[in-house]
Amino acid sequence: MGRLDAKTAIVTGGNTGIGREICLAFAAEGADVVVNYIAREADAKSLVETIQAKGRHALAIKADVTREDDVRAMVARVVQTFARIDILVNNAGIQKAQAITEMTVEDWDRMMAVHLRGTFLCCREIVPHMQARGSGKIINMCSQLAYTGRARYTAYSAAKGGILTFTRSLAQELAPAIQVNAVAPGLVDTGFDPLPETRKREIAASLPLRRLGRPEDVAPVFVFLASDEARYFCGQTLGPNGGEVMP
Repeated sequence: MGRLDAKTAIVTGGNTGIGREICLAFAAEGADVVVNYIAREADAKSLVETIQAKGRHALAIKADVTREDDVRAMVARVVQTFARIDILVNNAGIQKAQAITEMTVEDWDRMMAVHLRGTFLCCREIVPHMQARGSGKIINMCSQLAYTGRARYTAYSAAKGGILTFTRSLAQELAPAIQVNAVAPGLVDTGFDPLPETRKREIAASLPLRRLGRPEDVAPVFVFLASDEARYFCGQTLGPNGGEVMP
């Protein structure tokens, strides 16, 4: 038996990178998985086929998590298809390295919208369904930059800092029926990070574990928090970061 047998999970931004690995890990533990995406449709469809080949149900849904109508339509379709939502992973995110003097208002607003507005909208629409069932797990994607910041990542770091405190506040609001936690990875080599390779090597060399993270280093943390094993975790942020941050 898997740790997530008979559960239905939504993973936003689930078609690539860490999100993809989370979807695969959830399916391996017995969950049916909804892969949300906004671009790279071929990746989403390929992932669904991979999950289905392993004997689990999977569904790809294109939706912009910053748009109320898109989120409502996505949630309605999931409920219609699976009749339940047990796990929400707010993983959708963007990165952009910019000096503060180069950043436009549109750049700032988009960063806040994808990370904070998207997390808020998905929680707001899905929480009533979890409350009706009397249980649920919400796991928000944070970042070690919520603690440390990074030059040229002011908007991203601020958005992730917002998710950190959003998680703590929502955990208090929804407990005990619904558990809300977060994961704050360090730099993970997904192929999508805008940092130059030389800078990545410098960061890797500075870490106690002497390497960058991989998606498969992070996904098990989400499985743990989604499972009954994490029944006493509430408002926590776990940090698979190679030792970069030790709160």
